[in-house]
Amino acid sequence: MKPVFEILPGTVDAEKSILVCEISNEGFSYAIKNVKQNTYVALAVFHFDKNTGSGDYGNVLEATIQKQSLLFGKFKKVYITYSFGESVLIPFALYKPAENENVLNLIHGDIQNNTSILIDTIDKSGIYNIYRVPDAINNVFESKFPGAVNRHQYSLLLQQLPAKEDKLFIIFYPQKIVLRLTKNGRTELLTSFYYHTAEDVSYILLNVCKQFEVENIPVELSGLIDKDSGLYKEIYKYFESTVFASLPASSNYAEEITQQPTHYFSHIFAVDSCE
Repeated sequence: MKPVFEILPGTVDAEKSILVCEISNEGFSYAIKNVKQNTYVALAVFHFDKNTGSGDYGNVLEATIQKQSLLFGKFKKVYITYSFGESVLIPFALYKPAENENVLNLIHGDIQNNTSILIDTIDKSGIYNIYRVPDAINNVFESKFPGAVNRHQYSLLLQQLPAKEDKLFIIFYPQKIVLRLTKNGRTELLTSFYYHTAEDVSYILLNVCKQFEVENIPVELSGLIDKDSGLYKEIYKYFESTVFASLPASSNYAEEITQQPTHYFSHIFAVDSCE
């Protein structure tokens, strides 16, 4: 894996800290929060190399974790966030446990081998989130962090308070966006899209707005996108009310973290506030 950011202290008191991890097809991130101080003291972001095949993700992830000395301690709590697109949200009234695999195959295809089906219960929304995770990745986390709390990214986003105004929330990854549309105080769309060019992203956003009949909607950006990038400029051409996400105010942050653009990691730090 290629390190993108490593903001790491020499040591951490694991027994007084929580560990937040995020894994996707694009990479692996982790952050460590000292609970007593209510402060995030460590952060690291890694991207898979372009020549890494999906079948190698488990081995690459395990090798990366092994090199991170801060992850060897026994943490107070560990959260694992899965940001994979193979997810289906089902209302309580329509849920049938025996159909989980069939539903995922119907929506996302049945070509995936060696995967685990996990389920999140989102009581606040009355929804089950059924999702697939590669066995190799799931096994790494179960081995390294037994007892960790697993959640899907969509589940966490649905637990956040809905925006009072119509709004598009976008999290940027290399060649992928996670998009959430809130309209009339409720989440109308929550999904992932892959892209190759900046024009792909503007097309996706404009198409979503057309389908859901919203105009001049504000946009909030998080993840690795820069204001001077062609990607940002392409979005701003069509959405002039575009802002970058802030760090969650519920926590404090090490000075080295606050020196970076706040939106880079805001979605990672928002995880433990959803408990």
